[in-house]
Amino acid sequence: MFIALNKAVTLLGSAPVVLPVSGVLTAVLWRRHSVRAAVGWVAALAFMVAVVMLLKIAGHACDVHFLDDRLTSPSGHAALSAAVYGAVGVVVARHVEGWRRNAFLLAVFGIVAGVAVSRVILRSHSVTEVTVGLALGGLAVAAFAQGLARIARAQSAEVAFGQAPAAPWRWPAPPLVVAPLLAAVVLLLGAGAVTFGNRSSEPMLKHIGMLLRQDDVLCGPVSPLDSLLPR
Repeated sequence: MFIALNKAVTLLGSAPVVLPVSGVLTAVLWRRHSVRAAVGWVAALAFMVAVVMLLKIAGHACDVHFLDDRLTSPSGHAALSAAVYGAVGVVVARHVEGWRRNAFLLAVFGIVAGVAVSRVILRSHSVTEVTVGLALGGLAVAAFAQGLARIARAQSAEVAFGQAPAAPWRWPAPPLVVAPLLAAVVLLLGAGAVTFGNRSSEPMLKHIGMLLRQDDVLCGPVSPLDSLLPR
């Protein structure tokens, strides 16, 4: 029962679940904020995913350990959940106040923490790998929040000086249309299912890392960093 519960919780950080949430967030930003906000979020998420994948490849190639704990594969589940759910929390916190804001942020923290802990309990990742994943996701949220704050200040300045926002960087504020949200959910869910399905991308990244290790492209047979750290 305990393991089954953790398997259910860890699914909240899987790509087929997180990508549709990110699609809804992108559509909301596009309709309610600006094109720049939506593009900024997609860019922050894409950059984080790219960094995670590169670190996974480098980790498998170099067999890195840190303080006697493996660091070969930063947790993608932890990174995705921290980034996407954290970004949702940032957006909601700007529009909700009082106890509802605190309750929502607490729920976001609980989901992210639950996913992170479940990855360790299921022995999918070490504590260090989960910590690195959470850190990368947190950096993506911080970059997105800063960009959103800059856009909000620019829009406030335009309103204060009576200037019309420059098209097409900002949409007017019509009622939220459901159609774009449904389209984003279907497209991203389909992309996630086709790309990942029930299989993890980890074997492919590990294979690439092993090829680089055999060819001595990165760290060679023995990682210099690994040799300096206690095992």
